[in-house]
Amino acid sequence: MTNAADLPQPLGFPKCRKCAYVHIGWPDICAECAGQTLRLLAEHHCELCSQSLSAPDEICRNPICRWTPQQRHFTRVHAIAMFADPLEQKIKRFKYDGYTGWGLIFGRLIVGWLNAHAHDVEDIDLILGNPTAPQRTPVRHIEVMMKAAYAEDTRGRWPIADPTSPVLIKKRETEKSAGKSWSAKMEAAREHAAALKLRQSVKGKRILLVDDVYTTGATFHAVGKRLVTEWGATEVRGLVLARVPFGMV
Repeated sequence: MTNAADLPQPLGFPKCRKCAYVHIGWPDICAECAGQTLRLLAEHHCELCSQSLSAPDEICRNPICRWTPQQRHFTRVHAIAMFADPLEQKIKRFKYDGYTGWGLIFGRLIVGWLNAHAHDVEDIDLILGNPTAPQRTPVRHIEVMMKAAYAEDTRGRWPIADPTSPVLIKKRETEKSAGKSWSAKMEAAREHAAALKLRQSVKGKRILLVDDVYTTGATFHAVGKRLVTEWGATEVRGLVLARVPFGMV
């Protein structure tokens, strides 16, 4: 029997490629390891969008957080960490440069977060990735990430949609929202939501919608609106790898 003291120590995020656990690791150890180097959420943060607050009674400056739940069409968005290096750099390498190996690590972080925060999501009926268009290049990053999460949930503890039979797909590419104003982001989010197609019923289900980053919440609003008002979902919550801090939005 191998003694725990004899096992190699994880190298720490983002040294994952050289880590002994890169191929044989499991979500909890990767999530715990990454938590040592990621910029975690502030002690005081918005309960709706995970943005940092300077005091527990501070009102979040994110406009969508002042909307009613019926206007937002999502109840809250959890974030694994803040959008800062080293996580920021690796998300960009994955999303824009096509380094697909990070999809495995991000999939593990998602499952590790779910395992560690089961009390926040134990009533969720279905976990979906916010889909990308079939022609997206260099990689359909959300699909790669969610495929990894599905595979890494080896015990089938979480209701992650089977990637071979997607529940929600995107039919075509739409305008990007990065770097745009609030109103332009909202319009891009509506275009994105309009390009989605539901392939399986979500009626009466509580859905956890997974994405890479959260900036304004426009995408969660637009997609959540279709899921709730058009397709009959009971509730939409969110989970992202990273929450963009104020000043970067």
